[in-house]
Amino acid sequence: MSRYLISKIIALLAGLILLLIAFNHNSSSIYYISGQAYGTSWSVSSSEYIADHHKEEIKNIINDIDFVASNYKPESEISKINMNYSEYQFVSSDLFNILKIAKVVELESENFYNIMLGKVSSNLGFSPNFGNKLLQKNISTYDLDELNSSLIRYSDNWFDLSSIAKGYAVQKIHDYLESNNLINHLIDIGGEIIISGNKHGDPWNIGIQNPLSDIDNSTITINNSDHNFLAIATSGEYRNFKFDKDGNKITHTIDPNTLTSINNNILSVTVINDSSATYADAYATAFNAMGMKKAIDIANKNNVAIMVIYKNDGVIDIIFSDKWYDLFV
Repeated sequence: MSRYLISKIIALLAGLILLLIAFNHNSSSIYYISGQAYGTSWSVSSSEYIADHHKEEIKNIINDIDFVASNYKPESEISKINMNYSEYQFVSSDLFNILKIAKVVELESENFYNIMLGKVSSNLGFSPNFGNKLLQKNISTYDLDELNSSLIRYSDNWFDLSSIAKGYAVQKIHDYLESNNLINHLIDIGGEIIISGNKHGDPWNIGIQNPLSDIDNSTITINNSDHNFLAIATSGEYRNFKFDKDGNKITHTIDPNTLTSINNNILSVTVINDSSATYADAYATAFNAMGMKKAIDIANKNNVAIMVIYKNDGVIDIIFSDKWYDLFV
């Protein structure tokens, strides 16, 4: 056999080995993009290649929702609505969809969920007041005109969409990826999460934070063992709180009935929804505001999957709603 032929065979074998290495690498790689938005971090992980134009569209979705729902941007749609009261206002399709879901959760939670507490949140220091002296006019609500995609308000109380906007953005990103046949992914915006499909044949695993730990320490792990869609949202006061001048703890979740920070036995609530991250996000805040017993009662009444970590006579305990066991997570 000639040297020329031998060198050709060696080159061919080397090429085949490189192709095999590349194939094995791609078949186990996770593609990852991330950034900062909404005062927190976001990330998308996928076992499928996310092309640059998809990455740009994901960033556009995040920015678009920020300019709809941010309480920190005076030029956002919701800030303009807050600062320019009118009983009847036309709104964008994204804002209409957010308000529509928030209204459903408000009713199902027996009014423990209310997104018109923005002035209370600002007065407590959890969002800006843009130089305004804010007076909350007790509890109030709103209605929607489906025909004209418009908002009907009954007071000049401010909206605060921080309990639902991240979930809505996560859902929009998922819908975009799915429409482009990128079904295997994990999306996370500040702890509002969607897992969909699989990770090279394995389920996605999500650890739920131990609310008593100052470091990332999971209490329980959730996975989509059937490679199905799951939206996961957790609400708790273990990180987003402050103290007043008298040393009293002020939490970011507000009880609509008292217009003050919540004070109950719940440490955290995790909601799993098998169709919508927007609902999961809003439900988590609603159940967190109720206290353990009422949260479980209403979750069972409305067939919502929740896990509640709570204090029971000084002992930490965990309880699940009935729907949780149906999801096999």
